[in-house]
Amino acid sequence: MTSIASRIAALTSRRQTFDFSGGSLPTGTTLTRASAGYRYNSSGVLVSETTDVARFDYTPVTLAARGLLVESAGTNLLTYSEDFSNAIWSPGTSNGTITTNTTAAPDGNVTADTFTENAVGVVGHGPGRQVTFTTLTTYAISVYAKPNGRNWIYIYVDPVRFGGAGYTFFNVSTGAVGVTLAGATAFTTLEANGFYRCTVIATTSGATGVGNYGIGTASADNTPTYLGDGVSGVYLWGASVVAESARSSYIKTTTAAATRSADVALITNANAISDQCWIIRARTPRKLTAGAANTVFQVDDGGTNNRRSIYYASGVLTVLVVSAGVTQCSMNTAAVANDTDFTLAVRFANNNFAVSLNGGAIVTDL
Repeated sequence: MTSIASRIAALTSRRQTFDFSGGSLPTGTTLTRASAGYRYNSSGVLVSETTDVARFDYTPVTLAARGLLVESAGTNLLTYSEDFSNAIWSPGTSNGTITTNTTAAPDGNVTADTFTENAVGVVGHGPGRQVTFTTLTTYAISVYAKPNGRNWIYIYVDPVRFGGAGYTFFNVSTGAVGVTLAGATAFTTLEANGFYRCTVIATTSGATGVGNYGIGTASADNTPTYLGDGVSGVYLWGASVVAESARSSYIKTTTAAATRSADVALITNANAISDQCWIIRARTPRKLTAGAANTVFQVDDGGTNNRRSIYYASGVLTVLVVSAGVTQCSMNTAAVANDTDFTLAVRFANNNFAVSLNGGAIVTDL
Protein backbone atom coordinates (compact mmCIF):
# COMPACT_ATOMS: atom_id res chain seq x y z
CA MET A 1 0.00 0.00 0.00
CA THR A 2 1.24 3.46 -0.83
CA SER A 3 2.33 5.30 2.29
CA ILE A 4 0.48 8.29 3.69
CA ALA A 5 3.65 10.35 3.17
CA SER A 6 3.80 9.61 -0.55
CA ARG A 7 0.14 10.41 -0.96
CA ILE A 8 0.70 13.76 0.70
CA ALA A 9 3.70 14.47 -1.52
CA ALA A 10 1.62 13.77 -4.62
CA LEU A 11 -0.84 16.44 -3.58
CA THR A 12 1.55 19.25 -2.65
CA SER A 13 0.61 21.26 -5.72
CA ARG A 14 -2.86 21.87 -4.25
CA ARG A 15 -1.87 22.04 -0.61
CA GLN A 16 -3.46 24.62 1.69
CA THR A 17 -1.94 25.44 5.06
CA PHE A 18 -3.88 26.75 8.05
CA ASP A 19 -1.36 27.28 10.85
CA PHE A 20 -3.04 28.22 14.13
CA SER A 21 0.17 28.20 16.18
CA GLY A 22 1.73 31.45 15.02
CA GLY A 23 -0.14 33.97 17.16
CA SER A 24 -2.48 35.27 14.48
CA LEU A 25 -5.30 33.81 12.42
CA PRO A 26 -4.11 32.48 9.05
CA THR A 27 -5.51 33.92 5.84
CA GLY A 28 -8.92 32.51 4.99
CA THR A 29 -10.07 31.99 8.58
CA THR A 30 -12.20 33.89 11.08
CA LEU A 31 -13.05 33.55 14.75
CA THR A 32 -16.00 34.85 16.77
CA ARG A 33 -16.89 34.58 20.46
CA ALA A 34 -19.75 36.49 22.08
CA SER A 35 -17.96 37.07 25.39
CA ALA A 36 -14.57 37.65 26.96
CA GLY A 37 -12.32 34.65 27.52
CA TYR A 38 -9.09 33.93 29.42
CA ARG A 39 -5.79 32.66 28.02
CA TYR A 40 -2.10 32.70 28.99
CA ASN A 41 -0.08 35.23 26.97
CA SER A 42 3.51 34.81 25.79
CA SER A 43 4.76 36.27 29.09
CA GLY A 44 2.97 33.59 31.12
CA VAL A 45 0.27 35.91 32.49
CA LEU A 46 -3.38 34.89 32.56
CA VAL A 47 -5.24 37.59 30.64
CA SER A 48 -8.82 38.19 29.56
CA GLU A 49 -9.41 38.79 25.86
CA THR A 50 -12.46 40.74 24.76
CA THR A 51 -15.31 39.61 22.53
CA ASP A 52 -14.26 38.05 19.18
CA VAL A 53 -10.52 38.25 19.93
CA ALA A 54 -8.70 35.02 19.08
CA ARG A 55 -6.95 33.45 22.07
CA PHE A 56 -3.48 32.12 21.27
CA ASP A 57 -2.49 30.24 24.39
CA TYR A 58 0.94 29.62 25.98
CA THR A 59 2.21 27.34 28.73
CA PRO A 60 2.54 29.60 31.78
CA VAL A 61 5.80 28.09 33.06
CA THR A 62 7.79 27.22 29.91
CA LEU A 63 6.07 29.87 27.74
CA ALA A 64 5.77 27.32 24.92
CA ALA A 65 3.09 28.17 22.35
CA ARG A 66 -0.02 25.99 22.56
CA GLY A 67 -1.83 27.42 19.54
CA LEU A 68 -5.34 28.73 19.09
CA LEU A 69 -7.68 28.07 22.01
CA VAL A 70 -11.13 27.00 20.79
CA GLU A 71 -13.65 26.04 23.47
CA SER A 72 -17.32 25.32 23.81
CA ALA A 73 -19.49 27.54 25.99
CA GLY A 74 -19.24 27.14 29.75
CA THR A 75 -20.85 28.67 32.84
CA ASN A 76 -19.13 29.00 36.22
CA LEU A 77 -21.87 28.37 38.79
CA LEU A 78 -19.82 29.74 41.70
CA THR A 79 -20.34 33.42 42.41
CA TYR A 80 -17.47 35.41 43.96
CA SER A 81 -14.89 33.06 42.44
CA GLU A 82 -12.00 35.19 43.73
CA ASP A 83 -13.45 36.48 47.03
CA PHE A 84 -13.50 33.77 49.68
CA SER A 85 -14.40 36.34 52.34
CA ASN A 86 -17.87 36.82 50.87
CA ALA A 87 -20.71 35.48 52.98
CA ILE A 88 -21.63 32.96 50.27
CA TRP A 89 -18.46 31.06 51.24
CA SER A 90 -19.51 30.88 54.94
CA PRO A 91 -16.13 32.12 56.21
CA GLY A 92 -17.49 32.31 59.76
CA THR A 93 -17.83 28.51 59.91
CA SER A 94 -14.60 27.64 58.09
CA ASN A 95 -12.56 26.92 61.24
CA GLY A 96 -10.11 29.54 60.11
CA THR A 97 -9.82 33.04 58.73
CA ILE A 98 -9.79 34.54 55.24
CA THR A 99 -7.49 37.47 54.52
CA THR A 100 -8.23 38.98 51.13
CA ASN A 101 -5.86 40.13 48.40
CA THR A 102 -2.59 38.97 49.94
CA THR A 103 -0.53 37.67 47.02
CA ALA A 104 -0.27 37.80 43.23
CA ALA A 105 -2.72 35.48 41.47
CA PRO A 106 -2.11 33.79 38.10
CA ASP A 107 -3.40 36.92 36.37
CA GLY A 108 -0.65 39.00 38.01
CA ASN A 109 -3.02 40.98 40.22
CA VAL A 110 -2.84 40.83 44.03
CA THR A 111 -6.27 39.22 44.36
CA ALA A 112 -5.50 35.78 45.80
CA ASP A 113 -6.76 35.25 49.36
CA THR A 114 -5.05 33.59 52.33
CA PHE A 115 -6.89 30.95 54.31
CA THR A 116 -5.36 30.39 57.77
CA GLU A 117 -6.56 27.47 59.91
CA ASN A 118 -7.51 27.87 63.55
CA ALA A 119 -6.32 25.70 66.45
CA VAL A 120 -9.68 24.67 67.92
CA GLY A 121 -10.28 20.94 67.96
CA VAL A 122 -9.83 18.13 65.44
CA VAL A 123 -11.98 19.54 62.64
CA GLY A 124 -12.04 20.33 58.93
CA HIS A 125 -10.63 23.69 57.86
CA GLY A 126 -11.72 25.68 54.83
CA PRO A 127 -14.48 27.70 53.15
CA GLY A 128 -17.60 26.00 51.85
CA ARG A 129 -20.98 26.69 50.31
CA GLN A 130 -23.91 25.05 48.57
CA VAL A 131 -24.39 24.51 44.83
CA THR A 132 -27.36 23.20 42.85
CA PHE A 133 -26.23 20.13 40.91
CA THR A 134 -28.21 18.50 38.08
CA THR A 135 -28.64 14.74 38.01
CA LEU A 136 -26.47 12.66 35.65
CA THR A 137 -24.36 15.67 34.70
CA THR A 138 -20.56 15.84 34.53
CA TYR A 139 -18.86 18.79 36.25
CA ALA A 140 -15.30 20.09 36.12
CA ILE A 141 -14.61 21.48 39.60
CA SER A 142 -11.39 23.40 40.17
CA VAL A 143 -9.52 25.94 42.27
CA TYR A 144 -6.09 27.57 42.09
CA ALA A 145 -4.07 26.94 45.28
CA LYS A 146 -0.58 27.60 46.62
CA PRO A 147 1.02 26.48 49.91
CA ASN A 148 1.35 28.84 52.86
CA GLY A 149 2.30 26.41 55.60
CA ARG A 150 0.05 23.58 54.40
CA ASN A 151 0.90 21.52 51.32
CA TRP A 152 -2.28 19.45 51.02
CA ILE A 153 -5.77 20.63 50.17
CA TYR A 154 -9.02 18.89 49.33
CA ILE A 155 -11.99 19.58 47.11
CA TYR A 156 -15.20 18.21 48.60
CA VAL A 157 -18.47 17.55 46.78
CA ASP A 158 -21.61 16.24 48.42
CA PRO A 159 -21.79 12.39 48.44
CA VAL A 160 -25.58 12.70 48.21
CA ARG A 161 -25.08 14.12 44.70
CA PHE A 162 -21.83 12.43 43.61
CA GLY A 163 -21.57 9.27 45.72
CA GLY A 164 -18.35 8.10 47.34
CA ALA A 165 -16.75 9.85 50.29
CA GLY A 166 -16.81 13.29 48.66
CA TYR A 167 -13.10 14.14 48.99
CA THR A 168 -10.27 14.51 46.46
CA PHE A 169 -6.81 15.49 47.75
CA PHE A 170 -4.05 17.53 46.08
CA ASN A 171 -0.50 18.41 47.08
CA VAL A 172 -0.13 22.04 46.02
CA SER A 173 3.61 21.99 46.63
CA THR A 174 4.41 19.13 44.24
CA GLY A 175 1.27 18.84 42.12
CA ALA A 176 0.65 15.25 43.24
CA VAL A 177 -2.91 13.94 43.37
CA GLY A 178 -3.88 11.88 46.39
CA VAL A 179 -6.99 9.90 47.26
CA THR A 180 -9.65 10.67 44.65
CA LEU A 181 -13.43 10.60 44.68
CA ALA A 182 -14.65 7.23 43.37
CA GLY A 183 -15.39 7.33 39.64
CA ALA A 184 -13.78 10.77 39.19
CA THR A 185 -10.74 11.98 37.25
CA ALA A 186 -8.40 14.37 39.08
CA PHE A 187 -5.27 16.25 38.03
CA THR A 188 -3.24 19.40 38.64
CA THR A 189 -1.58 21.87 36.29
CA LEU A 190 1.21 24.21 37.31
CA GLU A 191 0.09 27.79 36.67
CA ALA A 192 1.63 31.25 36.99
CA ASN A 193 3.04 32.63 40.27
CA GLY A 194 3.47 29.21 41.86
CA PHE A 195 -0.18 28.19 41.86
CA TYR A 196 -1.48 24.74 40.96
CA ARG A 197 -4.92 24.52 39.38
CA CYS A 198 -6.49 21.51 41.10
CA THR A 199 -9.31 19.82 39.21
CA VAL A 200 -11.71 16.96 39.81
CA ILE A 201 -14.13 15.90 37.08
CA ALA A 202 -17.08 13.84 38.27
CA THR A 203 -20.62 12.91 37.28
CA THR A 204 -23.60 13.25 39.58
CA SER A 205 -25.43 10.08 40.52
CA GLY A 206 -28.07 11.49 42.85
CA ALA A 207 -31.18 13.50 42.07
CA THR A 208 -31.06 17.15 41.07
CA GLY A 209 -30.76 19.39 44.12
CA VAL A 210 -28.59 21.49 46.40
CA GLY A 211 -25.36 19.89 47.53
CA ASN A 212 -22.48 20.86 49.79
CA TYR A 213 -19.19 21.93 48.25
CA GLY A 214 -15.96 22.95 49.94
CA ILE A 215 -12.23 23.61 49.67
CA GLY A 216 -10.01 22.97 52.66
CA THR A 217 -6.57 22.27 53.99
CA ALA A 218 -5.39 18.80 54.98
CA SER A 219 -2.53 17.76 57.22
CA ALA A 220 -1.67 14.95 54.78
CA ASP A 221 -3.25 12.98 51.97
CA ASN A 222 -6.70 11.70 52.99
CA THR A 223 -6.59 13.62 56.28
CA PRO A 224 -9.22 16.37 56.11
CA THR A 225 -9.76 16.70 59.86
CA TYR A 226 -6.91 17.52 62.26
CA LEU A 227 -5.87 19.90 65.05
CA GLY A 228 -4.69 23.08 63.33
CA ASP A 229 -1.79 25.19 64.55
CA GLY A 230 -3.41 28.60 64.11
CA VAL A 231 -0.83 29.89 61.59
CA SER A 232 -0.68 27.51 58.63
CA GLY A 233 -2.84 27.62 55.54
CA VAL A 234 -2.94 28.12 51.77
CA TYR A 235 -3.50 30.81 49.17
CA LEU A 236 -6.73 30.40 47.17
CA TRP A 237 -8.00 31.94 43.95
CA GLY A 238 -10.33 31.28 41.04
CA ALA A 239 -12.80 28.61 42.16
CA SER A 240 -15.14 27.17 39.54
CA VAL A 241 -17.84 24.58 38.99
CA VAL A 242 -18.69 24.14 35.31
CA ALA A 243 -20.95 21.53 33.70
CA GLU A 244 -18.44 20.02 31.24
CA SER A 245 -16.56 16.75 30.78
CA ALA A 246 -13.21 18.41 29.93
CA ARG A 247 -11.84 21.26 32.01
CA SER A 248 -11.72 24.54 30.13
CA SER A 249 -10.21 27.99 30.72
CA TYR A 250 -10.99 29.99 33.83
CA ILE A 251 -14.29 31.90 34.04
CA LYS A 252 -14.33 34.77 36.55
CA THR A 253 -17.49 35.59 38.53
CA THR A 254 -18.57 38.28 40.96
CA THR A 255 -22.21 38.72 42.00
CA ALA A 256 -23.67 36.21 39.52
CA ALA A 257 -22.76 33.09 37.59
CA ALA A 258 -20.87 33.96 34.39
CA THR A 259 -20.74 32.34 30.95
CA ARG A 260 -17.89 32.16 28.47
CA SER A 261 -19.41 31.88 25.01
CA ALA A 262 -18.21 29.32 22.49
CA ASP A 263 -15.34 30.08 20.14
CA VAL A 264 -16.41 29.64 16.51
CA ALA A 265 -13.42 29.33 14.16
CA LEU A 266 -14.25 29.21 10.45
CA ILE A 267 -12.26 28.34 7.36
CA THR A 268 -13.89 30.63 4.84
CA ASN A 269 -12.45 28.83 1.80
CA ALA A 270 -15.17 26.37 0.82
CA ASN A 271 -12.68 24.29 -1.18
CA ALA A 272 -10.94 23.19 2.03
CA ILE A 273 -13.52 20.50 2.73
CA SER A 274 -12.88 18.93 -0.68
CA ASP A 275 -9.11 18.53 -0.18
CA GLN A 276 -8.13 14.87 -0.03
CA CYS A 277 -5.05 14.88 2.16
CA TRP A 278 -4.70 16.63 5.51
CA ILE A 279 -2.15 16.85 8.30
CA ILE A 280 -3.74 17.90 11.58
CA ARG A 281 -1.79 18.81 14.69
CA ALA A 282 -3.74 19.32 17.90
CA ARG A 283 -3.97 18.31 21.56
CA THR A 284 -6.36 16.02 23.40
CA PRO A 285 -8.39 17.58 26.24
CA ARG A 286 -8.06 16.99 29.99
CA LYS A 287 -11.29 15.15 30.64
CA LEU A 288 -13.19 12.48 32.51
CA THR A 289 -11.78 9.17 31.29
CA ALA A 290 -15.17 7.60 30.69
CA GLY A 291 -16.95 10.84 29.83
CA ALA A 292 -18.76 11.89 26.69
CA ALA A 293 -16.87 12.33 23.41
CA ASN A 294 -15.17 15.69 22.82
CA THR A 295 -14.78 17.12 19.33
CA VAL A 296 -11.13 18.07 18.82
CA PHE A 297 -11.42 19.29 15.24
CA GLN A 298 -14.22 19.60 12.72
CA VAL A 299 -14.71 21.14 9.29
CA ASP A 300 -18.25 21.39 7.93
CA ASP A 301 -20.43 23.48 5.63
CA GLY A 302 -22.37 25.02 8.48
CA GLY A 303 -24.52 21.96 9.17
CA THR A 304 -24.09 18.34 10.18
CA ASN A 305 -24.76 16.59 6.85
CA ASN A 306 -21.33 17.34 5.38
CA ARG A 307 -18.47 17.26 7.86
CA ARG A 308 -15.09 15.87 8.73
CA SER A 309 -14.63 15.39 12.46
CA ILE A 310 -12.00 14.18 14.86
CA TYR A 311 -13.35 13.38 18.28
CA TYR A 312 -11.83 11.95 21.45
CA ALA A 313 -13.47 9.41 23.74
CA SER A 314 -12.20 6.66 26.06
CA GLY A 315 -8.60 7.50 25.18
CA VAL A 316 -9.01 7.02 21.41
CA LEU A 317 -9.21 9.48 18.51
CA THR A 318 -11.86 8.77 15.87
CA VAL A 319 -11.95 10.22 12.35
CA LEU A 320 -15.52 10.54 11.11
CA VAL A 321 -16.64 11.59 7.61
CA VAL A 322 -20.27 12.34 6.80
CA SER A 323 -21.40 13.26 3.27
CA ALA A 324 -25.00 14.13 2.36
CA GLY A 325 -26.04 12.87 5.78
CA VAL A 326 -24.49 9.42 5.29
CA THR A 327 -21.45 8.21 7.26
CA GLN A 328 -18.67 7.44 4.80
CA CYS A 329 -16.03 6.29 7.28
CA SER A 330 -15.29 5.99 10.99
CA MET A 331 -11.68 5.13 11.82
CA ASN A 332 -10.21 4.70 15.30
CA THR A 333 -6.55 5.39 16.02
CA ALA A 334 -4.35 3.85 18.67
CA ALA A 335 -4.70 5.10 22.24
CA VAL A 336 -3.76 8.71 23.05
CA ALA A 337 -3.47 9.99 26.62
CA ASN A 338 -5.35 13.00 27.94
CA ASP A 339 -3.68 16.39 27.41
CA THR A 340 -1.28 15.10 24.76
CA ASP A 341 -0.10 16.64 21.49
CA PHE A 342 -0.71 14.50 18.42
CA THR A 343 -0.35 14.59 14.63
CA LEU A 344 -2.79 12.90 12.26
CA ALA A 345 -2.15 12.34 8.56
CA VAL A 346 -5.50 11.65 6.93
CA ARG A 347 -6.55 10.79 3.38
CA PHE A 348 -10.13 11.54 2.42
CA ALA A 349 -11.23 9.75 -0.76
CA ASN A 350 -14.31 7.74 -1.59
CA ASN A 351 -13.72 4.09 -0.69
CA ASN A 352 -10.11 4.89 0.15
CA PHE A 353 -9.92 6.56 3.57
CA ALA A 354 -6.76 6.23 5.66
CA VAL A 355 -5.27 7.71 8.83
CA SER A 356 -1.91 7.52 10.56
CA LEU A 357 -1.31 8.70 14.15
CA ASN A 358 2.12 10.21 14.85
CA GLY A 359 3.65 8.44 11.85
CA GLY A 360 2.53 5.03 13.07
CA ALA A 361 0.49 2.23 11.53
CA ILE A 362 -2.02 3.16 8.83
CA VAL A 363 -5.69 2.49 9.58
CA THR A 364 -7.92 2.23 6.51
CA ASP A 365 -11.60 2.27 5.66
CA LEU A 366 -11.75 1.12 2.04
